[in-house]
Amino acid sequence: MLLFCFWACAEKGSEEGTAKYSNLTFTMDTVLVDSRDEILMAATSPYSHSVSKDLKTLFYWDFQGSQIEVIDLEKMALVEKIPLEKEGPDGVGQNGYLMFLLENGNRAFLGWDNRIAIADTEGNIIKRIKLDEPWMTEGIEDLGTLSFIGFSENGSKIYCNFSNYEKLQAKVLELDIEQEKRRLIEIPYFEKMDKFRVSWTSDNGSSRSMTYPSLSISSWKDEYLFTTNVLNSIYRFDPREEEAILIKYENTLTSSEKTGTYKNEVASQSEIQEVSSKIREEINFLVPIWDEKNEVFYRFSYYTLPRIADESIKSRTFLSILNTDFELIGEKEVTDLGLTVSHAQFVKDGQIYFYLNLEDELAYIRLTIN
Repeated sequence: MLLFCFWACAEKGSEEGTAKYSNLTFTMDTVLVDSRDEILMAATSPYSHSVSKDLKTLFYWDFQGSQIEVIDLEKMALVEKIPLEKEGPDGVGQNGYLMFLLENGNRAFLGWDNRIAIADTEGNIIKRIKLDEPWMTEGIEDLGTLSFIGFSENGSKIYCNFSNYEKLQAKVLELDIEQEKRRLIEIPYFEKMDKFRVSWTSDNGSSRSMTYPSLSISSWKDEYLFTTNVLNSIYRFDPREEEAILIKYENTLTSSEKTGTYKNEVASQSEIQEVSSKIREEINFLVPIWDEKNEVFYRFSYYTLPRIADESIKSRTFLSILNTDFELIGEKEVTDLGLTVSHAQFVKDGQIYFYLNLEDELAYIRLTIN
């Protein structure tokens, strides 16, 4: 077990919360998942990991092997591998590279071609969806191509943003796939995302490339949070209401948003990479992670440092702690912990779990904020 402690200081937020998080110690340890002498593909990538709502089970979709690895997070051991078909009446599709766990136990598989297959717990396909059906896109084609960002917890609704080479839209499209109804959710403060879109089109128009900020959705209680990596502000959305509510707070150790000016259109694909690298050197915000035990959000952010020769990419990393009113109650640079903060996956029993490939075995670094 590795223990690492240091002091942190918080200066803003509610009086009670600030008192609680004004004098912190951090403890880390590492736990290895028992693979039961099997090869766990979940060890090879931090992506396509889905955790049950009760935080007791991890489901990893092994796209290449077309199987679901089920891991008991209480015993930290492999339970079983569930094979699925790629083709045929119950096939999840050759391109189904991501899996999403729905509240009723069903699983949704998203393909590169924007096709979605929803399967029940027995692996039977119960619905197929293509994100360009007329009821979804009619009359709003100018906004761009639909790009999936998430499901409602019960799987009855899909949330999308718009991929557009000319302008990123500060809108989210909610699709009710059972009633075939839609509505646009306005998030106007996120218009700032378009400042950091970098696109290239070949002279004859036959080829295109683009990098652009992320727009993420995460569930919290009966609501959803929309966030982007280019600023710390959050849109809080209750699906029973008509509008999303903007929440703003100010970081003190980092910028609260990216502020640079960059080219939106560049002359080559290599220039896309150059400009994108500069954009990443400004602050980058990750999705807030909810801690049910302590009733706070943990939000990591980082600056990518300029790369020197062939050295690996390095960064400065920070942790912000927000209360249930989304007030900043704790803040600390955590670079010295040596964590890959983008690998923070979930919080269980007050500990933040970070994915770790430990000599090709699945493991977790657990960070405890005392």
